[in-house]
Amino acid sequence: MNQNKAPGATWQAQKSSLTRDRIVVSTLECIVEFGYVQTTVARIAKIAGVSQGSMQYHFPAKMDAIKAAIKYLHVKRLSDQKQDLANVPENVSPMAHGIEVYWKHLKEGHFVAYQDLVIAARTDSELAAVLIPSYQKFEKAWRKDALKLVPAWQDSHEEFELICDIGQYLMEGLAFGSLNNQIAPERVRDVLEFTKRQLQKMVE
Repeated sequence: MNQNKAPGATWQAQKSSLTRDRIVVSTLECIVEFGYVQTTVARIAKIAGVSQGSMQYHFPAKMDAIKAAIKYLHVKRLSDQKQDLANVPENVSPMAHGIEVYWKHLKEGHFVAYQDLVIAARTDSELAAVLIPSYQKFEKAWRKDALKLVPAWQDSHEEFELICDIGQYLMEGLAFGSLNNQIAPERVRDVLEFTKRQLQKMVE
């Protein structure tokens, strides 16, 4: 026989879920502000506005919060990019639109957090073991959405993947180089426009 949960129990479950979500988002905010190494359980709890006891109830260790944050980061990026990819402006090629969408999201706080995680994972095997498969899953899903922009490439999968490699890895490198203005913004824009033209030629 099915029994409905008491209103108090339902509220407690919702409150717990909201607290957990707030901790996950605060973990990313902490990484953006302080960097991965300086992100601690105490700092995450402070940003989230919860006690350390509550923090450790939901995430017993820092890595538990990091894992949840990485999952949230990629789900959020995919959701936002899928929505943006669908809105192709008039008189703009799908390829150019896809590049601008990806670049837009590379400049947001979530990717800044991701960049710091990648650097930290170079010497942290536990973090790398979480980050690598999560990124691969994100990449596969993102390219599936991107392929819809250029349906003619459905039968040229390998060539499409190589074109995505060129665009994606180039832009991620530009995003890294843009930190602290290591690459001048004007030069970044010049490279992006040149990339659009070259990749457009490849898909025509």
